[in-house]
Amino acid sequence: MKRILVPTDFSPNADKALNFAVQLAKKTEGEIFLIHGIESEMMDKEINNAGEKMALIKKSIADNEKIIITTKLFLGKPVQSVLNAIGECNTDVVVMGTLGNTALKEKIIGSITASVIGKSPVPVLAIPLLSEWKVPNKILLAINRFDEKETRLQPVIKLARLFGASVQATIFTDTDDDFVEDYDEHEEKIAAFRDILQAQYPDVEIHAVHLAGHHFSKSLNNWVDKNNIDILVMLTHKKNILESIFDRSKTKKMSYYINIPLLAIPV
Repeated sequence: MKRILVPTDFSPNADKALNFAVQLAKKTEGEIFLIHGIESEMMDKEINNAGEKMALIKKSIADNEKIIITTKLFLGKPVQSVLNAIGECNTDVVVMGTLGNTALKEKIIGSITASVIGKSPVPVLAIPLLSEWKVPNKILLAINRFDEKETRLQPVIKLARLFGASVQATIFTDTDDDFVEDYDEHEEKIAAFRDILQAQYPDVEIHAVHLAGHHFSKSLNNWVDKNNIDILVMLTHKKNILESIFDRSKTKKMSYYINIPLLAIPV
């Protein structure tokens, strides 16, 4: 996670995300690519203003944090600008702001981040407005299947190793829709999944957690709050058109309802 892309609209949300990116870059000795998307109808004065703001941010971070930072303006819609920048900057991870669980949820910045999560070829770290930077000690990895390839989980393991954090692997059983057999099966499989991960990564502390309830997001949030989880990690799986219409991505949904950083890993 050394090449860190940070989109900004100069809002408090974006500033919060940039701060997290700075902390990550300091730990990894990485580089930040700060970008701003410009709509084609913007006036020259606004473009110049955006460029000046980017230059001030760059100078402040370079001088105070001693981090290499590159800035660039992209022409086009915000989501497409981010996707273009990912390829151009050879990005390892995107760090973006989101409103999280606030009264303003699902407004513009939240929808942009959710859209990027659904389309990005690299992991996206969504930073809620109400979160504050702290060294992560506990990472919660929420999965919905047990056939994940080892390479897909590398960002989680790297993050845990980077900060010396423990990982809790969890599966959710919906007590309204799932059969009793599903609960028992999940109970056994999440423990076996933990054992497999622990054998592969003996240097990382890994636990198994089985959550059950009526609502996925509520159950997950309750566990996060009660157990002082610092980062939530979810995997995003590509869906066909019908699946996208009738089964909204849980990862994208959680980006609206969580108040801790959410790392979305595309698989």
